[in-house]
Amino acid sequence: MMEVPLEISLERDQLRQVVSVDGDTVLIGRGSDCDVRLDDPMASRRHCRLERLGEEVFLVDLGSANGTWIDGQQIDRRPLTAQDIIQIGGTTIRLTGGLAERLAAMESTRTQETPQEEDTLRTMLAVARTLDQEDRVERVAALLVDAAVSLCRAERGFLFLLEDGKVSLALARNFAREPVSAPERKFSRTLLEATAKAKAPVLLRDAASDGEFAGVESISDLGLRSVLAVPLRFRGEALGLLAVDHRMTVAAFRQRDAELIGGLAGMAASHLGSSLESQRRQRMQRRLTRLERQLGRRNEGPQSALDTPTGGGFHGLYGTSPAMQELFGQMERILDSDVPVVIEGESGTGKELVARALHLHGRKADRPFVVENCGALPDSLLESELFGHVKGAFTGATRDRKGRFEEADGGIMFLDEVAEMSEAMQARLLRVLQEGEIRRVGSNEVRHIQVRVIAASNVSLQERVEQGRFREDLFYRLKVVSLRLPPLRDREGDVPLLSEHFLVLEAADQGRTTRTVGAAAMERLTQYSWPGNVRQLRNEMRRLTLLGEGEVQVEELSPVILEVAAADKTNLVEDDSSLPLTERVKALEIRAIQMALEQEPNNRSRAAKLLGITRFTLLRKIEKYNLAGGDKEDREDQEDSSD
Repeated sequence: MMEVPLEISLERDQLRQVVSVDGDTVLIGRGSDCDVRLDDPMASRRHCRLERLGEEVFLVDLGSANGTWIDGQQIDRRPLTAQDIIQIGGTTIRLTGGLAERLAAMESTRTQETPQEEDTLRTMLAVARTLDQEDRVERVAALLVDAAVSLCRAERGFLFLLEDGKVSLALARNFAREPVSAPERKFSRTLLEATAKAKAPVLLRDAASDGEFAGVESISDLGLRSVLAVPLRFRGEALGLLAVDHRMTVAAFRQRDAELIGGLAGMAASHLGSSLESQRRQRMQRRLTRLERQLGRRNEGPQSALDTPTGGGFHGLYGTSPAMQELFGQMERILDSDVPVVIEGESGTGKELVARALHLHGRKADRPFVVENCGALPDSLLESELFGHVKGAFTGATRDRKGRFEEADGGIMFLDEVAEMSEAMQARLLRVLQEGEIRRVGSNEVRHIQVRVIAASNVSLQERVEQGRFREDLFYRLKVVSLRLPPLRDREGDVPLLSEHFLVLEAADQGRTTRTVGAAAMERLTQYSWPGNVRQLRNEMRRLTLLGEGEVQVEELSPVILEVAAADKTNLVEDDSSLPLTERVKALEIRAIQMALEQEPNNRSRAAKLLGITRFTLLRKIEKYNLAGGDKEDREDQEDSSD
C-alpha cells in the first residue's frame, strides 16, 4: 500500500494554501530550511514539527517563542485528529486530503486499515528518520514512549534515564498520548534497577506473582500486572530503560512485543547515548570555562589588554595565589619585547607553559615557536638538531637538513634545560645571540636569523656561573629578563583550584564523569609538599580519574602523598621550624625522594612517576643529594631506561 502524503492547509489573512509533503516528518517555521515556510512574524525560525508514527500523526512544538496552539491550548507534543485546528500566530493549519480522511475513519472505527506488520515497519522507520533530526533528549524520550505504546498496544509507556545510579530523566505517557504525572512514582524502583542490570528484555505476565518479583511491595502497591521493560545500553553502560505496562490485563505482551521494543531500545540507546555524551561534554566545557575564569582572574584593578573572553590571564596558566599574580604581572610587562628571557623553576612548575604563553600573547603569536631540550641529547646530536647539517657532514647525513634555529626564524626558540649544555655548545649559542648567525654542521656558509631566545633551567644559572660550569658572558646575554616560577608548595590556595581544573580536563580526555575531591582528601593534598609540582598534581588527578568514580576519598590518594603528608605534619614542627626556608624545602624534597625509592626500590622510573618528575630529573636529584645506591641500582636503571 502506498504511503499517503502529509497534506496540510494553511490560512492567513484570508489567503489559503495547500501543501503536500512526502516523508514521516514535516518541519514548520519561518526558516529557509523548513519544509513548510510561514510568512508570519509570530512564528519561530523552527517552530514545530509533524511526526508520523504508523497511522498516527503527532504535532511537536520545538520550543517556539510564542507557542503552538490547538483549540486554545498550548501544546508540547500531541497526536492530531482530523478535526484539530493548529494555531501559530495569525496562521491556521489543518490536516487535509487522504491522510485526514484516514484519521477520520480510524476515529470512527478504531481499527487499522493496514496489516499490523506494515504498520509496525512504518512506525520503526518513522522513529529512525525522526531520530536523525532531533537532538533534544526530552523530545526523543516522548517519541520513543509513544512509539512503544503504539507498537505493543500498551496502556502506558515509560522512559527512565540514569546517571550515577540516579534517575536523571523520567517520562511517561498513556494510550491517549497524555503525559503521566510523577512517572518515577508509578513504576517499581526494584523493577527499574533489575532491568538496568539485565542484558535482555524483562517480560512479566503478571508482575505481582511472577518469579523473582513476586511479593515485591512496590509492584503490588502500584497494581502492576503485564510489564515489558528493556534496558538502554550504550557502549556497555546502562543508560536507563524503556518500558510499557498494562494494569488491566494479564499476559498482555508476547515475545514478539519484546523483540520489537528491544529493537526500538537499540536505536534509542545509540541516539540517546550520543546526545547525553554531547551534553556531558558541553557541561564539562561550561564548568571548565567557569573554572578558568576563577583560576585566571587577576588582582582587582584596571582591565588588562590580556583579558580574554574566558576571564583573563595567560593561556594554560592558572592560579590566584600572590606568587602567580606577581608572575603574571612580570610576564605582561615583557610581552612586546624581543629581549632574551630566562625562566627558572623546579621541575614540573610549567616553564614551557610560561614560554608558550609569552609567545601566544605576544606580537609574534603568528610566528614559529620551536622547542628543544638541551639536556636530552649528547653534543654531537644537539649541534645538528639546533643548527642543522649538510649532506655528508657525518655518517647518516644523507641530505641537507634545517636546524631548529632556522625553523624558529622570525619567532621564538625555547631552550629547555639550558644549564646542561656543554661549554662548546654554550660558545655556539653565544654567537647566535651576539651576531644572529648560525652555520650548519659541515658547512662554512653563514646564515642570518632573527630569533627571540627563551631559556629555561631547573637549577640556578647564577650558581652554575659561580661554580665555573656556565659561561658568564652567555649568562648575561640570556638573562636580560629573569622569571622565577614558584613551586606549588608556595602557591597558597592554588592546589584546590588546580585539582578541580585537572579533574575536569582528565574527565573530558578520558570520556568519564568528572570527580570531586572530598574534604579530608583535599586536606591531605594541600598538606603535601608536591616535589613534582604542578606536573605531579596533574598526574595524580589523571590517576584518580582513571581508577575511580564519585568523590575522591583519602584512601585513594597515592601512598607517597599519604605518607609524606603525615610525616610533614609531625616532622615540620619537630625538626624543620628552626631551619632556613631553603633547608626546609631541601629536607622535604629529600624525604619525598627517599619514600618514593623505598616504595619502588628496584625501579627508578616508577619512583619518578610517583613523584611526578622525569627519570632523568630524579637521577640528578639522587646525585645532588648523594642518595645513589650502587652498581646494582645503576644496572637496573639501565635495564629499565625504556620504561
